[in-house]
Amino acid sequence: MTYSHTILTSDQLPAMDRVRAQFLDRLRECELELNSSKIQNIFEAETDIAKKRKFIDDRTDLSVLRLKLESVVLEKVAARLKCFEDDLNEGINDLKESIKSVNKTVDILTTIKNVTGVIARILVIL
Repeated sequence: MTYSHTILTSDQLPAMDRVRAQFLDRLRECELELNSSKIQNIFEAETDIAKKRKFIDDRTDLSVLRLKLESVVLEKVAARLKCFEDDLNEGINDLKESIKSVNKTVDILTTIKNVTGVIARILVIL
């Protein structure tokens, strides 16, 4: 099993992942504003029923489409995570075995580093 010992921070994530996360965050903020009492009161006071209906429909469409976008992103992440499943499971099993034989401190330290390496690789794709 090969492990990378490099641990990346969130500011080192690939630019596209940051853009995607920021985009989804901005969409969520808009949703919150559209569901705020201020906006709700404005549209409740609206006398044009068609405008009220359009607002509700469009606001709902925004929420549904944002959820679909997040689902697609999560499905892609899950598919990419699947390729690390064996390494992570093997690393965890190795760590458990190392912990059982407490006398082998070097093995425990190496195994911890191996597992954290797999987790770091997973975090890179998230």
